[in-house]
Amino acid sequence: SFPGHVLVSRDRVYISDSAHNQIIITSANGNILRRIGNTSPGLIDGDGMSAAFNNPQGMALGDQFLYVADEGNHAIRCVNVRSGEVTTVAGTGTPGSVYGSAATRPREMQLKSPLDVALENGTLYIAMAGMHQVWSLSLITNTIKVFSGSGREGLRDGSPNTAEYAQPSGLTVYGKNLYAVDAISSAIRCIDIDSGSVTTIAGTGCYECGDHDGTRSAAKLQYPMAIAADMDHKMLWVSDTYNNKIRRVGIKTQHVSSMILDRKLDEPCGLAFHGGTLYIANTNAHEVLCLNPDSGRAEPLNVSEKHTHV
Repeated sequence: SFPGHVLVSRDRVYISDSAHNQIIITSANGNILRRIGNTSPGLIDGDGMSAAFNNPQGMALGDQFLYVADEGNHAIRCVNVRSGEVTTVAGTGTPGSVYGSAATRPREMQLKSPLDVALENGTLYIAMAGMHQVWSLSLITNTIKVFSGSGREGLRDGSPNTAEYAQPSGLTVYGKNLYAVDAISSAIRCIDIDSGSVTTIAGTGCYECGDHDGTRSAAKLQYPMAIAADMDHKMLWVSDTYNNKIRRVGIKTQHVSSMILDRKLDEPCGLAFHGGTLYIANTNAHEVLCLNPDSGRAEPLNVSEKHTHV
């Protein structure tokens, strides 16, 4: 029901079944292996179905731990994918308004509407949509802080203290850069992981949108919600959500182009590229699609209640 995000690793597919307040783990062909979280919204740690989420969204996987942006709880949750145990690693459950915080204890920090996470070298980057910033959570030192963004809503490049975002909603890592999509400015941003400085690949300003291919100011999107790295093709995939399209961005050329599919999309959100297949959370159609980028053919992942052991 309204799946928000999808993540694929080896032979496992992880789906944020957002309106059911669950995380679903399936096999590569869609057989459900485990449901995590009961269907009632809540902030409850625990094992499997006894735990509770509230509109879970983006995910990142590190070893046996799945990190989840629990948007409705203003929290980051951690799932042990082997045991199904859920713990809260950041956030108090209530929204915050601290825009320039120094590093502090994650469980004591109030977050606001985290929509996606990306993991790189022991640091979990968080698209903090409600604060118009990107935050970083060190899994090594167990501290959290603002990584990039002043907290002012806008489209401004520059240093981490002066840069402006407008509801960053999706993150992915490619090389030494963290890429983000800003929903309100319909923009694609590139963040230097070492410095936190940001530049804009596409987008011209808040509430300025459209549907055009091209580079920088010529490219127009409408409320993009997710972005995924594709090492095979040296590009980025973007869910152009309100245009009901998938866009691709060349890493070197930074040219934005539209992907032609053999079926219509309905406000797609989450994306994951794995094994030559682009997985699409086709949110308003309540399905996950498997797209062959070379042919443009998309087929639904047959998510089945046929349970097997993890």
